[in-house]
Amino acid sequence: MIGLRFDARFRLMTKRDLPTLVRISRENMAHIIRSAWGTEWKDDIVVQAITDPDTITEIATDDDRIFGYYTILRRVDSVFVVSIQILRQFQQRGLGSLMMTRIEQWGRRNDLGAVELWVQSTNEAAIKFYEHVGYHVACKQGNNYMMRKELPDRSEASTRGRHV
Repeated sequence: MIGLRFDARFRLMTKRDLPTLVRISRENMAHIIRSAWGTEWKDDIVVQAITDPDTITEIATDDDRIFGYYTILRRVDSVFVVSIQILRQFQQRGLGSLMMTRIEQWGRRNDLGAVELWVQSTNEAAIKFYEHVGYHVACKQGNNYMMRKELPDRSEASTRGRHV
């Protein structure tokens, strides 16, 4: 896999994965939620979000362990990233970029015009990452930023770089 410094495959989430996904989310996000909102972490909110029948959750794995996951939701004209989490020891190795590429490809295959997500304003590392992969702040609401990336349609993407 391009740019990835370890072997990872993707598959759909199963119920058996749930405790690991909740643990990864808690380890990554509890302190951010506390600093952004002043509230304590609640596992049930994550469980609800990633098991919602309208969402799709993919796991990054090597079959022995889970490196991370993302959960997306199809909206009318965009893909909404409900959650994207990577174990800390596997961050900064290209997996986040690969996940965002997979999400964007899914959006294009489904003729959606953008990818959107919310990020806490105190999560500076995530904001820098999203900007690095082409997202911009579309608006601010409370302690959150809505970040967005437009997806060129297939015809636009295939003619980019060519003189027409």
